[in-house]
Amino acid sequence: MIDKFLKLIKSLVFRIHVLKGVCLILFLVVVFRLYAIQVTYSADYQAYIDRTSTIELQKNVPRGVIYDRNMDVLVDNEAVSTITYQRYSDVSESEMKEIASQLADLIDVDFTKLTSRDLKDLYLEKFEDEAKELYTKEEAKTLEDKELYQLQLSRITDEMLAQLTDHDKETHAIYINMKKGTNLTSNIIKKGATEDEVAIVSEHLEEMPGVNTEVDWDRTYPSVAEWHPIYGRVSTYEQGLPATLSSYYKAHDYQSNDRVGLSQLELYYEPLLRGYKSQYVLTNENETSNYDAIYEGQRGYELVLTIDAELQAAVNQIVKEELINAKKNSSTTQYLREAYIVMTNPNTGEILAMTGNIIEWDEEAKDYKIIDNSLGTFQNSFTVGSVVKGASLLTGFKYGDSWPGKTITDTKMYFKGGLIKGSWKNLGGVDDIAALKFSSNVYFFQQTISMGGSSYSPYMTLNLDLDAFEKYRSTFNEFGLGVSTGIDLPNESTGLIESQRTPGKLLDFAIGQADLYTPMQLVQYVSTIATSGKRFAPTLVKEVYLPSNDDVSGKQLVKGFTPNLLNVVELDQTYFNRVHQGFVAALQQSGGTGYSVFAKAKYNPAGKTGTAQEYARDEEGKYIKDANGELIDVHNRTLIAYAPADNPEVAISVVVPQCELPSQSHPISLQIGERAMQAYFDLKKERANIQNNTVETDELTVPADEQVSADDSN
Repeated sequence: MIDKFLKLIKSLVFRIHVLKGVCLILFLVVVFRLYAIQVTYSADYQAYIDRTSTIELQKNVPRGVIYDRNMDVLVDNEAVSTITYQRYSDVSESEMKEIASQLADLIDVDFTKLTSRDLKDLYLEKFEDEAKELYTKEEAKTLEDKELYQLQLSRITDEMLAQLTDHDKETHAIYINMKKGTNLTSNIIKKGATEDEVAIVSEHLEEMPGVNTEVDWDRTYPSVAEWHPIYGRVSTYEQGLPATLSSYYKAHDYQSNDRVGLSQLELYYEPLLRGYKSQYVLTNENETSNYDAIYEGQRGYELVLTIDAELQAAVNQIVKEELINAKKNSSTTQYLREAYIVMTNPNTGEILAMTGNIIEWDEEAKDYKIIDNSLGTFQNSFTVGSVVKGASLLTGFKYGDSWPGKTITDTKMYFKGGLIKGSWKNLGGVDDIAALKFSSNVYFFQQTISMGGSSYSPYMTLNLDLDAFEKYRSTFNEFGLGVSTGIDLPNESTGLIESQRTPGKLLDFAIGQADLYTPMQLVQYVSTIATSGKRFAPTLVKEVYLPSNDDVSGKQLVKGFTPNLLNVVELDQTYFNRVHQGFVAALQQSGGTGYSVFAKAKYNPAGKTGTAQEYARDEEGKYIKDANGELIDVHNRTLIAYAPADNPEVAISVVVPQCELPSQSHPISLQIGERAMQAYFDLKKERANIQNNTVETDELTVPADEQVSADDSN
């Protein structure tokens, strides 16, 4: 017995030692683990705690304001009261639906955009018992849940949907908006909330976690020039990021429902206009008002454009009036549909105004209506006719096939095979200046034949070296014809190159009846002639400023754009002088093709008119045929000009496609151009008078020494 008792004692002692050992090991494990947490990995765990207890949020800021060259506001922002919902990670769908129902009691929400599928989903959710009657037990046994759901949807009738109340639909519309995007995305529930709605929602915020009242912004266009297509559009909240660029934007810290520039300047300068969002830290997801601002944000940079708003408004009205007048008061303009004009400073490339208008008959109003198509000034190309003859003459000078003072006899030209070429009438003896003044085709036909390695003789075989195409095009390219102008807008057209390479088409090229050009290319071309060879890129943005409510004197300049000189056409000044003289003669001398309209102009204009033969097309670009199935001849009317001729400060191009039937010329392109030029100089004079009157007034009140410093500051 004693032995058994001793063995039992030893066994118990051993077990106690083992238990002590195990406890010691466990204790050491706990100690080492605590050491690792509190010492070794302390920083990592603290960062994890910070990440899970504090969340960074962002809120939108207004986009940058856009001004015209005189600091008149073109594009601004208007504050709009907005009800939003900040979605949190631990909120269930049932809780979200309850919040949506509460909101539906407080605000009016447009539910008309709910789709048929949305309504059917809502019906199945609300009327669960009725929904079970939409299928049989046998169908329930044989179909999977997804298939069964689709079967239910297909059997819901309009009568069933009529049971849904407006409150049901409003709640569902709100819920759909609430669950858009990812967690912590601020979703707009209602934009344009009334003051009463904002007030009552604000009173109930504690009852609706995640709901808030904020301010959003819409673009406004307060200028006399109103909205212009070059400003572009901004996406709506519903549109969010464009699908094709979503990955790009998200990589640059955009959220899926952010509003971004979709086109033109809003798109091209998106990185500047977007601004920097306000950043907040939310220390508790369930306390929506517990925000700590870490960055107040900054609205987008301010852009100052080269556009003159008053001039733009005047040009818009001029083109509109001339189109309507031509349609109403001429029997030959039935195919006239559009007109374009661009005005620039030839010495810098700054665009002062650009307009394109389409005229259509409004059957309901029984009158004509005007549709803005200003993007056509650089996206649409046309056959432009004789306005290219300045570049053609300079090409002839360059290769020695024409020279200053060269004279030819302008009369009909006959070629083997029955081809007949000529000017609009037999002009007789003309030199290079007269060829531009009277718009001689024959002068440039003979020049082109020489460039093709031959000389004209009646009934000759027209066999030319077609390398002359490259000679012409390479020179035209130097003036901006047939190449990108370098404008700071997307989707510019570079025109269209004529695919035919025949001797006859080579002759046509020299008089503007082959390649197609845009109005923007034309104004760059005439500007290059006006400056004797300096080709500047057309520019729309003049300066960029930090956002500020100060006037221009208090704004901080971020970037000023200097003229972008693309190239210099290396030709003798004598050659340019001959073209300048020809352009002055065309508009200012009796018999010149633009004299009838520009004769009384006081601003010393120079330029070239153009008429291009075309076939009538409809709105879709398809050829129109007459009753006999024949194509219908029409003329495009064009104009390029600059002024003053001896010191150019403004250049223009005008293109009026399908202006007239060939039976009678119409001066619409000249009238648009002359009135636009006059508007420019009238505005200049008016502003000078205002400035002079201001100075005279100041002299009565400001000491002379202070006047000098004030003048210097301007």
